[in-house]
Amino acid sequence: MGDGFLSLSLPGVPAGGPPGAVAVRVLTGFPPFQALLQHLPRLAATNLPVLITGEPGTGKELVAEALWTLSARSAQPFHRVNCALLGGELATSELFGHLQGSFTGAARTRLGKFQQAHRGTLFLDEVGDLDPAVQPRLLRALEQGEVEPLGSDVTTTVDVRLLCATNQDLSRLLAEGRFRHDLYDRLAVLLVPLPPLRERGEDVLLLAEHFLEQEARRYQRPVVGLSGPTRRRLQEYSWPGNVRELRNVITRAVLFSSGHLLQVDDLVFAPRPGVIPAPRQPLAPVTLPARPSRDSLADLIREEGGNISAVARRLQVCSRTIYRWLRSYGLELQDLRPEDARVAGVG
Repeated sequence: MGDGFLSLSLPGVPAGGPPGAVAVRVLTGFPPFQALLQHLPRLAATNLPVLITGEPGTGKELVAEALWTLSARSAQPFHRVNCALLGGELATSELFGHLQGSFTGAARTRLGKFQQAHRGTLFLDEVGDLDPAVQPRLLRALEQGEVEPLGSDVTTTVDVRLLCATNQDLSRLLAEGRFRHDLYDRLAVLLVPLPPLRERGEDVLLLAEHFLEQEARRYQRPVVGLSGPTRRRLQEYSWPGNVRELRNVITRAVLFSSGHLLQVDDLVFAPRPGVIPAPRQPLAPVTLPARPSRDSLADLIREEGGNISAVARRLQVCSRTIYRWLRSYGLELQDLRPEDARVAGVG
């Protein structure tokens, strides 16, 4: 995992492809998050409901898609519903369907998402915002595998894998009576709590460099890395918008930067209503060059016995940057390692 990618795979049937191993790649070097993600194939192999929790921008929808991709249902439909946008009859109609004329504006009979997702997967995003009036119908669909469209007294049997996500504090909603305890018990059979970006350590820089490479290539910009002060500023910031906000910040910086390295002044943090930004700490002067010379880099790697992680710590950059510098200088890591390390295959 030297490049920071965690690969997950499970035998399955990829959508539109032959039976085989499907894979999902997630960029993280944070051990607790890696451990959580390692469990996804096991969760995907069941048909039990999964509740994904986490702040906005932590990747809840991506995890839901990974669970579908890694499952035996990956060749079947994946439908999603944002519960925060629905209320009353609209929510009931969207989830369970309706007959023509069952309410004002019902000009034709319509299948609900549960019927559309039959034998597939249904993802209910922002399930904590689900209208309380609709929650009993959802509970019935989970417990009995049956749905009843609006205006009908005939039930339809459905086979649906249900995935749910929320950034709400469900314990508070339960205490306030805004979310049913029995429904919560049915939804929370399997739990996937996603950590906020501010708790993921070096993932901030891993992701920042990954997004920088992507956006520089997409917009054909000459940016190749982050300056030392920029790296420290990214790590100091609290990231209330998590990974989504980080990507936006890096995209803006790449578009409007004027050099090969992103500078602190290139970073523009969008104001967030109700969020008090963390005070900006004064930055210490940079004493190391942004990029060592070819000979200096080779000497450092020899001094550290070919240990790229140790070199990265000394230069205050991530390992991926060291590997990129090696490629640009035409250096081979094996040539810089001591003989015993080559034989042992130290990475």
